[in-house]
Amino acid sequence: MNVPEDVAKTLREGRSFVIATHSPVDGDALGSSLALHHSLRAAGKESVVVIEAYIPSAYRFLAGTDELLTLEDAASVPEADVLVGLDAGPDRLGRAYAGRANCKTFLNLDHHISNSGDAGIAWVDPKASATGEMLLPALEAAGLPITPDVAEALLTAIVTDTGRFCYSCTTAHTFEVAASLVRRGANPDRIHQALYNSTPLPVLALRGRAVEGIELRANGELGLLTVDAGIGQDLGVREEHVKDLIDVVNCVEGVVVAVLIRGLTDGGTKVSLRSNHDSADVAAFAAKHGGGGHQRAAGFSAEVSPAELRSKMLVGLEELVAAAR
Repeated sequence: MNVPEDVAKTLREGRSFVIATHSPVDGDALGSSLALHHSLRAAGKESVVVIEAYIPSAYRFLAGTDELLTLEDAASVPEADVLVGLDAGPDRLGRAYAGRANCKTFLNLDHHISNSGDAGIAWVDPKASATGEMLLPALEAAGLPITPDVAEALLTAIVTDTGRFCYSCTTAHTFEVAASLVRRGANPDRIHQALYNSTPLPVLALRGRAVEGIELRANGELGLLTVDAGIGQDLGVREEHVKDLIDVVNCVEGVVVAVLIRGLTDGGTKVSLRSNHDSADVAAFAAKHGGGGHQRAAGFSAEVSPAELRSKMLVGLEELVAAAR
């Protein structure tokens, strides 16, 4: 993986950094952000990770989650040499990118095909399985240290974005990077226990309810789950657990395209899309609705109710599935 020289130079020569990613965060977003933060700190540089969203409890085993700076509505982005946007284009960096005037340079590392890479110093590689996979060679090219905390955060990023090395984005290079991270101190068992073997019972109850609400169409190849805001409140689950219900739909036998349409507590609707076939490009579908993502994992938001959005999308979704046959 060839790291652009201007990317390595920016990381090497910058003295102070603000690191930002998309909201809500996932394993790749948070893992990559914390990995860069730890590496910069170990090199004697100033670094802060800014966020706008709650950090899911499953990720709090990662070192540094107690050091994150939450950007409230009136909070300003700290002054720094470099604002680094990870795992997202400028349009998904929220208040961090809006306040970029406090930083001299904008550096963007991402692997989403929907990122045009036309802002600041950018390295966008859609062939990479995760931004974490890109970040390791970027740190090496810049001569920055790879400590055990860096390695564990990067392995978390890769494990989550590859579906535990099962998604089609996983390559031989992905395994090579993972092996390098284990040699440098990452603990696969600790990551597995925290992320996949510590599910609270109320979350399992929520998933049970979700199974009952799955709607199968197009001969069982289109799986839909539509939920209103507030689902699971009586169980005490968080929004992070509701958004993960897309995985419940996606694992149903025969489903080619899985869709989660969920109402948001502050209004509007969020749609998560998954594809089990390369010819069903959910990123292209999401782009038509102002969103983006990967060919087989994408999403978007809309300012209408879940039921209304489902009705508007249904024909297009059935056409997407039909095209994959």
